[in-house]
Amino acid sequence: MHVPLRLAASLALLAAPPPCGWLPSPAVGTGGPGFLRATLRARPAAPRAPAWLEQAVCDRAADLGPVCTQIARAVAEEAAEASLDPALVLAIIEVESAWDPDAVSGREARGLMQLRQQALQAEARGGRLTSSDASDPLVNVRAGIRYFARLLGRFGDAELALVAYNAGPNRLAAYLRAEAGVPERLWEYPRRVRREEQRLRERLAAPLAPAALLAVAGNARTGG
Repeated sequence: MHVPLRLAASLALLAAPPPCGWLPSPAVGTGGPGFLRATLRARPAAPRAPAWLEQAVCDRAADLGPVCTQIARAVAEEAAEASLDPALVLAIIEVESAWDPDAVSGREARGLMQLRQQALQAEARGGRLTSSDASDPLVNVRAGIRYFARLLGRFGDAELALVAYNAGPNRLAAYLRAEAGVPERLWEYPRRVRREEQRLRERLAAPLAPAALLAVAGNARTGG
């Protein structure tokens, strides 16, 4: 007996594995095979962060569960966009919050990158942020990297940008205009960040400039 051509094609489609990037719809309250209830909804797979970066983030942010891989991807994307070294970003997060998304400073700076609400809202107005909620670790990290990149563009030096990130850009600008210059105590923050960056590199045995990411980012500005 011959199977009609249209029916044969339908059976072949059901038997074939789903194309890459196409996922079955979740089945609620049923236990049958998910692919039988699949809809042809394209869901493009988001690119993963480099393995060394994902490992570094998820080692320190394990309490965040699967969100740690999203944070690693956000660091990779934002660092590449701003031509920043992602290892420097991780060092800033370590010094600022020790990877505690609920950290709050005495000056009301919040989250992984310890942003004050004014700075976070300014970055949110720049676009492409889902909210200005400092408690959202993904929003906080993306906004923090953009804020640091703006400081780097303003002061033209990574060490000065680190001072501005910690002490405030207007305060740093006033010191730079003054005859006495930047007080020695303010340079301790960049030193702490650089020490943490070096510890991170030693822990991961990562090269000084991760080639896979820098190929995308172009010339990274490490300041060192």
